[in-house]
Amino acid sequence: FDHVTEKEMEQALKLINNRPRKCLGWKTAYEAFQEELLHLN
Repeated sequence: FDHVTEKEMEQALKLINNRPRKCLGWKTAYEAFQEELLHLN
């Protein structure tokens, strides 16, 4: 990771976090997290 820029890291994280996941019912991590937050209120 010594040669990875912060911008490259941010782009990789964005791709990972916006990828629908089978284990989340084909929701993205963000969508699943937002849904869980709604259940807390």
